Parts: sequence; structure tokens; C-alpha cells
Amino acid sequence: MNAIVLITLLVSLFVSTITCIWIFKLNSNKWLSVLTALVINTVILLIATVLFYKFDVQAFHKQTDGVFSSLGILVFTFFIPVLTLINFYTLEFLRYQRKKISY
Repeated sequence: MNAIVLITLLVSLFVSTITCIWIFKLNSNKWLSVLTALVINTVILLIATVLFYKFDVQAFHKQTDGVFSSLGILVFTFFIPVLTLINFYTLEFLRYQRKKISY
């Protein structure tokens, strides 16, 4: 996996996690927070797909070296639900911690 792809995925995870935690603390609605994380991940990774394909076409042709590198440009599409699932479990952990503290 290319380093710039990894950085893009980590930035998307960081931004969506911070935003969904902020919305969860404001509304205490887990599903609204998860939906927001899904939308943010989709928008960031869709923009990244378009930009990377426009500026560096050769880097994302299908290659056979590595598990995620063989996906080519579809690596961003593959990671949208993965990042959203990470956000979901982060919110579950926060909700569990909040219930644990309130007892």
C-alpha cells in the first residue's frame, strides 16, 4: 500500500472519529453519529479517489504486490465501511464508559 494512501485513510479516520464523537456528545444519539461518520468517510475518500486518479493514474493500476495494493483505486471504496465500523466501535466504547461512570 502506498504511503499517501495510508495517510489519506488515517486522516479520514481521524476526522470522522473526531466529528462523530463531537456529535455523540452533543445529541447522545449513536446512530446519527455513525451516519455522520459514514457520510464524512464517503466524501473524503470519494474526493481522494478523484484527485489521486486525476493526478497519478499509473500508481493505481491493478498490481499484484500485496493484499490491498491489488485493489488499485478501489482501495478507498473498500475502506469506507471498515472506517465506519471502527467509528461504531469507538462510540460503543464511549457509551460503555459513560454508563460505567454513571453507576
